Amino acid sequence: MNDILSKFFRNEHSGIPIWFLRQAGRHIPEYFEIRKKSDNFINFCLNTKLIIESTKLPLKYYDLNAAIVFSDILMIPWAMNRDLNFIRGVGPILKPMVPNETKILKKINISQKLEPLKTSISILRKELPQSTSLIGFAGAPWTLACYMIEGQSSKDFINTRKALWDSNKWFMELIDTLSIYVAEKLEMQANAGADVLMLFDSWSHMIPSNFFRKCAIDPTANIISILKSKNVTKPIIGLPFKAGSSLIDYSYESNVNCIALDWTVNLNWAIKNLNSSIAIQGNLDPASLIPFNSSHLENIVLSILNIMKDNKFIFSVGHGLTPDCKIKNVRKVIDIVRNYK
Repeated sequence: MNDILSKFFRNEHSGIPIWFLRQAGRHIPEYFEIRKKSDNFINFCLNTKLIIESTKLPLKYYDLNAAIVFSDILMIPWAMNRDLNFIRGVGPILKPMVPNETKILKKINISQKLEPLKTSISILRKELPQSTSLIGFAGAPWTLACYMIEGQSSKDFINTRKALWDSNKWFMELIDTLSIYVAEKLEMQANAGADVLMLFDSWSHMIPSNFFRKCAIDPTANIISILKSKNVTKPIIGLPFKAGSSLIDYSYESNVNCIALDWTVNLNWAIKNLNSSIAIQGNLDPASLIPFNSSHLENIVLSILNIMKDNKFIFSVGHGLTPDCKIKNVRKVIDIVRNYK
């Protein structure tokens, strides 16, 4: 593969790759025009034409090294018949799973259910510039389980944590099942043409510390093991969001090729403590891109670049771009990174 990120992971690219989480999102006005072409968000994520159009959209605005395919982490719960709906102003709503009662569906053909995603990636890889990396992704098992048990987002995911303690056998069966489905989704995307794969564990900071290995590290390592057994060797970026000191063990034991850091992580600490044999991605605060005139933005970006200059590093944000971030700020950041010496 001759795309930038593949070269980066093979140590054949000396520059700093740059892309942004949620780069195709609601901060670009044209996104809303594309979104209107589908009656609901699930159908939007199953429409090949709209997936392709949305994935390409940020490349019209920004000089980026990667496109991330437009989809949603909750398409796996949707495939598992969890009655997923996206409610405007509320977010995702699912039929909650009842620990020890709700049957965990096995042997679902994820690739078949998400065929439009596979087709979109195949077309995108042919149509994107050869140097532009195409990223496929999935939600990590813990984060998917959080949504499936709570039935929606939550400030503390108390029902999920209670299930971990009170219904552990059932809970770990759910984690193991989701690991298989996540691996299948990632394998499908890799075989369709994705150059790099990413695992989003957006709620990993909700895992009790004594369960972090069982619920975050081991499932990630298991997914990667499954992929390797299927001859899928694409680089994998893991995002254990706000995982704190657990990032150390994750960096050494999950077997990811790159660890994505949120904006709360001190990069000097990361260099000192994390596995130096893997890359680091991050970790600009997305909120820094919201003000119309920020006197701090350039200094913050340069500080990140100065700290990471002697390390294997991908520049990105510490989580997704917000709907109110400013296009001019994103462009400014890209210019700073591109001109950095």
